[in-house]
Amino acid sequence: MNWRLWPGMLVLATSPCLAQTETDPCLQAADYKGCKEYHSGGPVQGKVDVSAPSDHNYRPGSVRQQKVRGRYGRYLAFTGTTLNEYAGSPARYNPGSPGRRVCTTNTTPNGLYKTTTCKQEGYIAPSYTPATPGGIERRSFRYQLDCKDLTFDRKGDYSGFGNKGWMSVGEDPTAQAVADRYCPIIDSVPKPFDMDEDT
Repeated sequence: MNWRLWPGMLVLATSPCLAQTETDPCLQAADYKGCKEYHSGGPVQGKVDVSAPSDHNYRPGSVRQQKVRGRYGRYLAFTGTTLNEYAGSPARYNPGSPGRRVCTTNTTPNGLYKTTTCKQEGYIAPSYTPATPGGIERRSFRYQLDCKDLTFDRKGDYSGFGNKGWMSVGEDPTAQAVADRYCPIIDSVPKPFDMDEDT
């Protein structure tokens, strides 16, 4: 094909470089070179390694003595984070019950006709409950810790069938850490409203 250029005519050519800019993920990046190195798997200057948060920790400012049966000196309350493992439940099938058919016969007042009515009683439809998977959740709980028995309770620690209730502090690293640090000095631990909980 022959092209003639006229005076004042502008010619635009599409280069591979221009065509790629529309799909370039680094086009709007503040550090274009660093972005390209990241996407190519090359060295990235100033890379920061961010560690994952601990699965077991507590807020020191939340640790308080707790009054139980009118006395302080035995129980602590605090907010802590931990891993809570819960069980799944198996699938269940309930075959239901066919019940029974109950019929009553009535005679008309003149005695000429009889009517019979029947109804089903005690029928329960079959039902199926699918299985639910177990798992591990990482979340914060409100703890109550007994420094005498070295047991604890977490509010809302679902087990798959209900709350877990009281357990030994050895079953939870968060409870163990608070027991180790605060139970020996429980008399010096603040009582509620002695200080702001967020400190």
